[in-house]
Amino acid sequence: MKRAGAARRIGVFAASCLVLGLPSLAWGAEPGAEAASSFAAGFFAQYNPTTAADMVARVPGFDLQDGAERRGFAASSGNLLINGERPSSKTVPSEILKRIPAGAVVRIELLSGADAGSDIRGQSQIVNVVVDPSALQGGATTIAAGLRYIQYSNRVGWAFQASRSFALSPNADLAVDIQAPNTLGRSVNREVLLSGADVVQGFRYQYGQARNMSLQGSAHLNWRATPLDTVNLNLQYVPIWNSGVNAQYESAVSGALRGHVEGETQYDNNYTTEVGGDWEHRFSPVLSLKLIGLVSNTSVDQTDRYEIHTAPASDLVRTQARTTRSGERIARAQVKWGALPGHALEFGAEGAFNFRDTTLDIVSQAPGGPPVRTPLPVANARVEEVRGDVFASDSWQASPALTLEAGVNFEFSKITQTGDQQQERKFNYLKPRVSATYVASPRNTLRFSLLRDVAQLDFAEFSSAVDFFNASAIQGNPDLVPETAWKARLEWDTRLASRTALTLALFADRVQDVHDLVDIGGFDAYGNIGDGARVGVEVRGSIPLGFLGRPNAELRFSGLYQQTRVTDPITGEDRSFSVPVERQGTPSGSATLNGGNKDWAYLVNFRDNLPNIASAWGATLVQWSGRDEYRRAEAFHYVRKTPRLDLFFETTAVKPVTIRLYANNVLVSSEERTRTFYLGDRASGVVQRYELREGLGGPEASRTYGFLISGRF
Repeated sequence: MKRAGAARRIGVFAASCLVLGLPSLAWGAEPGAEAASSFAAGFFAQYNPTTAADMVARVPGFDLQDGAERRGFAASSGNLLINGERPSSKTVPSEILKRIPAGAVVRIELLSGADAGSDIRGQSQIVNVVVDPSALQGGATTIAAGLRYIQYSNRVGWAFQASRSFALSPNADLAVDIQAPNTLGRSVNREVLLSGADVVQGFRYQYGQARNMSLQGSAHLNWRATPLDTVNLNLQYVPIWNSGVNAQYESAVSGALRGHVEGETQYDNNYTTEVGGDWEHRFSPVLSLKLIGLVSNTSVDQTDRYEIHTAPASDLVRTQARTTRSGERIARAQVKWGALPGHALEFGAEGAFNFRDTTLDIVSQAPGGPPVRTPLPVANARVEEVRGDVFASDSWQASPALTLEAGVNFEFSKITQTGDQQQERKFNYLKPRVSATYVASPRNTLRFSLLRDVAQLDFAEFSSAVDFFNASAIQGNPDLVPETAWKARLEWDTRLASRTALTLALFADRVQDVHDLVDIGGFDAYGNIGDGARVGVEVRGSIPLGFLGRPNAELRFSGLYQQTRVTDPITGEDRSFSVPVERQGTPSGSATLNGGNKDWAYLVNFRDNLPNIASAWGATLVQWSGRDEYRRAEAFHYVRKTPRLDLFFETTAVKPVTIRLYANNVLVSSEERTRTFYLGDRASGVVQRYELREGLGGPEASRTYGFLISGRF
């Protein structure tokens, strides 16, 4: 009955989108305009783009996805192609686009998943950025620099990025990029402590002052070695200098101090590296071979030192030292063959090796006393995975209006864990997929897809972690298995004009081995809690606002409504999936829609160009539902009462730069958390106590002011 009710609510939501959306689209339609799936560079001129990222952000009815954590090189990609190829790098698409100057973009094509081939799987829409290599040979430099003030921090941070392209020869181009972001934020939490009978027992105050600095250097080489051979090489190195101070004070209702914790965190030997490349050889116009290789490494040493005072006279120094080394190695070969009329065949194989090596040492020492180590299960762990994957797919143009795509992957892997736990496991997964794209008219397209998806395991969850400030621990679980799902999706896309688009999608997922929190010997751990379901509807679109008397204004929107259902392993009752922290952008960056497993989320973006003064202004509104996290004897509920509102004003009146002024999160939408503790476990239903927290500052609840100057020189 609950699932039927969810389906009815989703149906009402979908119908509402159609009723409300279609009249708006009709009003915004441009007389005689054809539906657009290819956008020339001139289409974006009114937005004053500096990089390809600025252009992709304005493609009507399209949202760029940075990719999900999935097994395999292709499956983890976002929905971006460059000159018809997926970049041979795991750098997120939004970062790659920032390195391409707008002047080098010839056009941007909006493709269906079937048009893009198996390199981009599980995506209904893909954007292909067509770049003219000769435009990169002029040695253009793109620079962006700015300052920002984040509320509560009492400091000014900065952001800097510079990209330049070089012509090494008529057939070789080199593009380099350097970024130096500096984020100086502060979080403030206020808590009320209550008994199970809602009687106030005390108060708690926490703050954290972060200093995050990094230097990101990257380079991309494109070499057209022969008319039949193309080589790409990507390099990236990111050293990071992060640190922070934290404190917590707890008092009784009378105001008497019960205790405090003060400390600092240092991150040393902190860096990431990546080397990736590909070589493509075209044997003929219908046959090509592409070889891809990728090597990445990550390192960080984290040291936490806390001085703990418990009234009236108990003192303790606690130190936590954690080291983490991780990496990935991928080799992939893929063949594209178009010899059969109307068919595009693709097949190949991929091999990968992933590892994560973690140590954790916790030591407590009273004044004048000896150091005492705290034993923790699965504190030291090395996890290795060796994986192989063979695949084949066929995209068939059955008729001028109908494209069918079918494919299958067979994956086999072995995961080995050593350290405090010794274990070896083997997995085999068959991952079929089918999709159909039907162009009903020049303005309307229908898409359907059905696939089996296998999630990527987070090796961090195989080892234990401790949070001193929240007095909680997560035990490592060597028995964790990947979450799998059968995913069905039906999508309708309509384009009434070049800048008017609406996409409505219905989806239903049957999920096996739902990833959630489980009980292991009285400790919370990440694990699998059985089978579940996810059903929902998505909507996105863009509407020019000429019918409201604003001929140069437009509205872009995207939204999600869904229901998840799984049986709780503690209570035996149906509930939604646990929702981990899923951030919606940064205080100084753009708001993004990240629905995850939340019940609903929306993002609305308004922009009004002012050509008479070579300027534009606008606003972004984003909000999402509350989220819940279920542990053995605790339940967390998080909610934001007001949406995030960002405002901006930009101008190109000062040539040759664009100046952007912004104020983000002007409503200061704080996050409220209710933490409920149960007697025994949640199955008892008996509440011992509550903690009510108001979170200010941090990445989600800080008002930010800043400016950014960008240009191409």
